[in-house]
Amino acid sequence: MIVNLTPYAIRFAGAVAAIWGIAYAINGATRAPGYVTIRVTPALESADHLRLSGVDLPAGVGLHDGELSLNVWDSTVAEQVLSRADVLLSGLCAGIAALLLSALLGSVTDGRPFQRRDPARITWLAALVIVWGLGSLLPGLAAATVLDRAGLAETFLPSLTLSWVPIAGGGFLLALALSLRERVKASDAAAKRPATDPPSCS
Repeated sequence: MIVNLTPYAIRFAGAVAAIWGIAYAINGATRAPGYVTIRVTPALESADHLRLSGVDLPAGVGLHDGELSLNVWDSTVAEQVLSRADVLLSGLCAGIAALLLSALLGSVTDGRPFQRRDPARITWLAALVIVWGLGSLLPGLAAATVLDRAGLAETFLPSLTLSWVPIAGGGFLLALALSLRERVKASDAAAKRPATDPPSCS
């Protein structure tokens, strides 16, 4: 019973994640032209040098070594959405991935694993994982846009984060899909091969 309900639970979780990502981005869009929050790093050697430089910082800036957070006024809708685009993309990817995973799990629970559609589903899962990993760069694009508008591009640099884990995971899933595709082709070829006639009894 629990196994039969698992695909539905996965779809429900994916739908919640997709709706949350969309709602989070829309909420940010409604905040324009208010403050937009971006993550940056000082272009100078350290935050201490930045304090001593007398730079006219936007309201809400918190200074510390490494990354810091800037709240910049007069944001645009595009800036607000881009600053939250990683969450939006994560939600959408989770929603689509939930449909693919539930379909894969359904074929297994029905006793029909390794169907012709399964390699394509895993390939799409690999693409979603890679896209999700690359989505972490989108807030950095928003930060670059905001810094250029505010005239702070020479004082701060956008904080860019990119993990190799989603890229490696996507590569693994892609390799799995290719291997499974060959297995399905071999299974189809064996099914189409005519059966040999039994030896005659004479």
